[in-house]
Amino acid sequence: MDKLRVAVVGAGIYGSNHLAAYTWCPDAELVAVCDLKPELRKKVEDQYHVPTYEQVADMLEHEDVDAVSVATPDPYHAAPALEAIRHDKDVLIEKPLATTLDDARQIIAEADKHGVRVAVDYHKRWDPASIQLKNELADPSCGRIVRGYMSMDDIIDVPTKWFSWSHDSSPVHFLGTHCYDLARWYTGCEVEEVYAVGTKRMLKGMGIDTYDTIQAFLTFADGTNWTIENGWVLPHGFAKNNDGRTQIMCEHRLLRVDSQNRGVETFDDDKCHTPNYCFMQIFDGRPVGFGYDPIYDFVRCIRTGAPFVADAHDGLEAELIAGAVHKSVLTHEAVRIER
Repeated sequence: MDKLRVAVVGAGIYGSNHLAAYTWCPDAELVAVCDLKPELRKKVEDQYHVPTYEQVADMLEHEDVDAVSVATPDPYHAAPALEAIRHDKDVLIEKPLATTLDDARQIIAEADKHGVRVAVDYHKRWDPASIQLKNELADPSCGRIVRGYMSMDDIIDVPTKWFSWSHDSSPVHFLGTHCYDLARWYTGCEVEEVYAVGTKRMLKGMGIDTYDTIQAFLTFADGTNWTIENGWVLPHGFAKNNDGRTQIMCEHRLLRVDSQNRGVETFDDDKCHTPNYCFMQIFDGRPVGFGYDPIYDFVRCIRTGAPFVADAHDGLEAELIAGAVHKSVLTHEAVRIER
């Protein structure tokens, strides 16, 4: 197969990473970009010298495209993904697959109908620390998991300054689905029941009607219980834009990961910084790191027919958990997941 001809929908904060990845990837060619904002389209045209469009349908009618990356904000994945699928294109969707179960199921149904494949960018599966834990857990001498704990939090700048759409999302969709996906990946089974509590105080007081934090208790089919905590109200002065920790107790091993401080520290006149050097770097002009790896892997899987590391089924399962978490927060009751 020749180079995979890819179009990107969404040229904002994360979409810019897709543009860089496809431009460098030797097996892909960036052929077109779609974004609603004219200033971003102009920036893309000047930097990448590819045609840009305001509407996905218009782009797909005029350009020869093999696959589409959807990197729009979290609540707005469904419409561009469905448009691409209905044009018979394979699709990579930034996590989450969707922020409603109806949208997630419609994406899967349309993909099945049109015979195309959908991957979801749960890039934490490519994190070297996650791979290490996955391999440890696969070692029979580790024994069965007894319990699990995971937290992932962002600084308050994320919902208040980075995004204008925070009120249409939550720390569950933006952060929690990463954790739910990893816990499923580690255990190899599905969540059966959820109990969760949430707090709306800081952000609501700032006019943003979304949760500050949500804590969820997940029971898996193998009887394992996991506590997963997510929020996006860490102080602005925190050493990194996010904080993440994992602890898994097994019968014969205790596994811990500190994703916040990876061993590199820098200090300036304001504070200490702990950069995530494993995530995204530019080295000798090449985008490298586990933030780019899922994009490269998408190209590989489309060209070779290999299965995706994280596909639409994984995206649906994460959304099933997210939906149950939100329902539990509202009802103050445990929620059984119905499939």
